[in-house]
Amino acid sequence: MISNNNFWLRENPHITSIATLGPDGSSSQAAAKHLSSLIEKPLEVLLFDTFELASQHVEKNTSCALLVANAYERVDNFYMNADTMLLGSFYYAPPAYYLSCKDVASLKAKISEQQPIRIATHHAPLSRLNGLIKSADDVVQGLSKANLEIEITDSTSKGARQVASNISDCCLANVDALDLYHLHRLSSPLNIEMTWVVFSCNQVKVEEIA
Repeated sequence: MISNNNFWLRENPHITSIATLGPDGSSSQAAAKHLSSLIEKPLEVLLFDTFELASQHVEKNTSCALLVANAYERVDNFYMNADTMLLGSFYYAPPAYYLSCKDVASLKAKISEQQPIRIATHHAPLSRLNGLIKSADDVVQGLSKANLEIEITDSTSKGARQVASNISDCCLANVDALDLYHLHRLSSPLNIEMTWVVFSCNQVKVEEIA
């Protein structure tokens, strides 16, 4: 077992890749890179649309590990999955999150015209969204009182991509995603401390089937 004050991990020399939530710019991607540095072993990071799809890949690939944020609302499903086993956990605070938009002037115009403002966010930081919207009033006056429509996305980076593609007006995403999609920060930063869990294919079950 490998362990220190920040993580513990069962020794598994066969792991060469890690499957987690995408797309590019996701906090999960950043956490996967952090795990690779923690164990001092290069890991190919595979990104999936959902944690569940990442898990399905790991269930069929003994050389790939699954990385899930412990803040994920359905994380219990992975602990209870008979096809995977807990491999380890670690602490990692992802890059700061901000409420952001593609173009401030366009956002102000939509608010003045009383058009609906679509905000994309993952479910996990939803409880903090209202405070961030209020803090953005200093940059975009009247945003907190606008006609807001909240859209739940599979990941914050997917929300950032939707804003870049003009599907949504604003998003709550980390700075990696904002820089990737060239979005403008509107709010005060949101820093989240969390733990991450690592699962692998259940070797015992694989051997039983074989």
